[in-house]
Amino acid sequence: MCSSTHIVVPIVSAAVPLADQVRAAQAAGADVVELRVDRIGDVAAVEALLAQSRSVPLIITVRSAAEGGAWTGGEDERIALLERLALHKPDYIDVELAAWQRSAGARDRIAGAQRGNQLIISHHDLQATPADLATVFDALAATPADVLKAAFTARDATDSVRVLEQLRRRAAGRPLIALAMGAAGLSTRVLARKFGAWGTFSCLSTDEASAPGQPTIAELRGLYRWDTLGPETRVFGVVGWPVAHSQSPAIHNAALAAAGVDGVYLPWPVLPDYGAFAAFMDAVSGAAAAVVMGLSVTLPHKESALRWLDEKGHAVMPRARRCGAVNTLTRGPDGTWEGDNTDGLGARAALDAARAGLSRGRAVAVLGAGGVARAVVAELVDAGCAVTLYNRSAERAAHLAHELRCAWQPWDARVRYVGEILINCTSVGLWPATNDTPLPDDCLRAGTLVMDTVYRPAETRLLRVARAHGCQVIDGVEMFIRQAAAQFERWQARPCPLAVLRSALPSMNAESDVKS
Repeated sequence: MCSSTHIVVPIVSAAVPLADQVRAAQAAGADVVELRVDRIGDVAAVEALLAQSRSVPLIITVRSAAEGGAWTGGEDERIALLERLALHKPDYIDVELAAWQRSAGARDRIAGAQRGNQLIISHHDLQATPADLATVFDALAATPADVLKAAFTARDATDSVRVLEQLRRRAAGRPLIALAMGAAGLSTRVLARKFGAWGTFSCLSTDEASAPGQPTIAELRGLYRWDTLGPETRVFGVVGWPVAHSQSPAIHNAALAAAGVDGVYLPWPVLPDYGAFAAFMDAVSGAAAAVVMGLSVTLPHKESALRWLDEKGHAVMPRARRCGAVNTLTRGPDGTWEGDNTDGLGARAALDAARAGLSRGRAVAVLGAGGVARAVVAELVDAGCAVTLYNRSAERAAHLAHELRCAWQPWDARVRYVGEILINCTSVGLWPATNDTPLPDDCLRAGTLVMDTVYRPAETRLLRVARAHGCQVIDGVEMFIRQAAAQFERWQARPCPLAVLRSALPSMNAESDVKS
């Protein structure tokens, strides 16, 4: 196993002087710089750089178009260019497995270029992560490479778990890079250090990436806490589809850092059907991913999580059972999982912090009858509140009210509500439809506490109008923060630093797509 995992930063253009880019990469924390000659194009500039003294190792790569590169010339010409650049002793040269296997002549020429350099033999699958990964890794291992590299295209996070399993099994042997490309492969890039890979790839900026899914070096070292990761690091994350713009990694990683926990929180995109979710959970419960100790579950998998737990005989907290959905999965020391739902807890904690006083019999109106409403109503009923549910579908409202033992009224009746607390659990007002509101403006009365579970934007039209009418308001950001804090406390068995979560969360009024 490698004693350390290198951060490799590719350079893909000569628009900025190459020497300046190398210095910038090194200053950002790169251990190795890859010169993608096929993308740079300016061979003279590459040779001029190689002629200079340097303090960071270089990889010379002339990637073929068949494996994701920009080289479209002949194969003999490509090998000749590698031979020419290898004479400058760049430290490493990268050659594809297919090129190595093509002929004895090609192998002889590549071996000649290897003299004075270390050889990376690589394989790139631009279409998929094949079922038989072992065959690819075995073929790489049969070569005389100093470093083996395999990169695949992940369909979803289950493919990434499979790649990580190969890395875990093989990292104790020859130096190895094992990655999954695309957004679903991020975990393989971050956890490369935990599992002892020779290296991982990140870019200086997103428009300078050499392959899909590369994080920036700032994200890798900052958001994902690269410099703190090691063999004992525990892994957490959010499961959903999509999750690329989730803010959960930002707040959870900030909390882990503040609490001094050896852990990292990652996005795990899983295709939106039960079969995909079950495959991911089966994989993540196995060998390589047994380090995953806690998962947030977001749309569309909350009901799938409950189903999977039941099918596998794992525990489900009564709260989650009443909600009919799980948003928190916690792995015990014995490998078993427990499902819970912290959405209602987050709402209740936000109300308690506002001194709402959820005393027995307190009248609360809830707008909506979806998953969020179910979790919130269940918690309020447990607190003894007198809940009345309003929903566009009377049938759905009646069904939920019967199930959770609360009252319900037709949607149009909401305009006559005169209770103490009103909570919007619909998505009305969610960006970009920020001028929509679930309640006519003239229905809001001074003295009512109005809470919105929508947190993008933080100040919805409902809350803005409510404040103007003299109502106390609670925004959805507060509920989001507090449900995340409840997850953190389950996983870490210690108080969550709420102030850290708030400071780590970007403005929810920005025009960007933000999901839980």
